[in-house]
Amino acid sequence: MHNHIPTEQDWEGYQDDIDARYAYEYFFGKTIYELTEEFRQSVIERADELRFMPVRPFRYYIFALSHFIMEDNYLEGEADMAIDCLFTLVLEKLNEYPENILPVMERLLPSLQFMADNVERYNISEEIYGSVPNRLQTILQRYRMLQH
Repeated sequence: MHNHIPTEQDWEGYQDDIDARYAYEYFFGKTIYELTEEFRQSVIERADELRFMPVRPFRYYIFALSHFIMEDNYLEGEADMAIDCLFTLVLEKLNEYPENILPVMERLLPSLQFMADNVERYNISEEIYGSVPNRLQTILQRYRMLQH
């Protein structure tokens, strides 16, 4: 697991993919904390860029999105959107590229659990985003299945 800012070597191959190059422009060399403003400006776009990163940067920067939410850094009314982005991304990775996310799931699960337990705090519209606790259960089921 990577607890350090991803290096140029960690980003190897990003030049070959237009989406990865775009992610590199926003994320390269930044700490999780330095990305707060980037996520605040456009959480949907920054979360989308996480999808296209090489594995090592993804495993580091997924925590930038989680931190952004957990530290209440979002603009008023945008927590639900940020949480939707995170839950969608986690499930997508578990389904399509589990090897990319499995090594960091244990560290990520407490924040996902907290968000699911505090839907009212984040003012999440179930009509728009579905049930966050149910989405967490789907993630947990998939994660457990992949562990066996």
